[in-house]
Amino acid sequence: MREESLSREVRYGKQDIAELENASIQVHLIYKKAAELFKYYVSPRLENRDLEEGNRSGTSNGQELAPVVLQKWIQTSSGWKCIGCELKYPESMLDKHENEFSRGHYAMASGERRNVKPEMLIQAIVWSQYEKIRLLAPWLGDEAFYTTQELDVIARYIVPTYFSERPLHEQGKLFKVHHPYGQIPLYQEYVAAPSFCVQMDGELLEGRLLTGVYVSEEQFYGLNPYLKNGDGGRTYMQACVQ
Repeated sequence: MREESLSREVRYGKQDIAELENASIQVHLIYKKAAELFKYYVSPRLENRDLEEGNRSGTSNGQELAPVVLQKWIQTSSGWKCIGCELKYPESMLDKHENEFSRGHYAMASGERRNVKPEMLIQAIVWSQYEKIRLLAPWLGDEAFYTTQELDVIARYIVPTYFSERPLHEQGKLFKVHHPYGQIPLYQEYVAAPSFCVQMDGELLEGRLLTGVYVSEEQFYGLNPYLKNGDGGRTYMQACVQ
């Protein structure tokens, strides 16, 4: 379905906003839980102290600022789906994060240097855990890493993401290959975003509509929809409640 707008506003129903507010926090907590495991795969050169510093920054009055997470959501015929997230650091952290961690350069335990975007890796790790837990559920009992509620959240909202294209081939599903991560390609089930066009300064812009959801410190901070064109460029718009 194609929608058109004469302004930079995107309308959302109250139910959609309420669902995104609740779902984004639950997904955020699941990402954080998986990220704790992910730290163990990073070289000892990046100590826990460095990882913790990479997740916060001090202000002039001594308060700590956590990075804001921008989750990327798509509204489909079967409901809202989260295709991943990005970290948005406060300006005070920009200089500090011109290092290996912020640029996504990791020295793995083997000493091999690879280009990795940790947020996308965590998405693949979460889905891998989910499938294994569902498969082994009869033998795991109460020892599963995720709770029943968390597994339901993963199944409902998180888009399947793999380290191999084989599962998606076997299921006959279309998928998108994420190449920017050096030697670790990731394969994600393709989710079509709604077509959208907006008129700006007399020009008609066309693309796919995605909904950015901001979360930080386990709190919902609002929506920021954006139009994504074929080259990956973004035109951010305003969310409007109808």
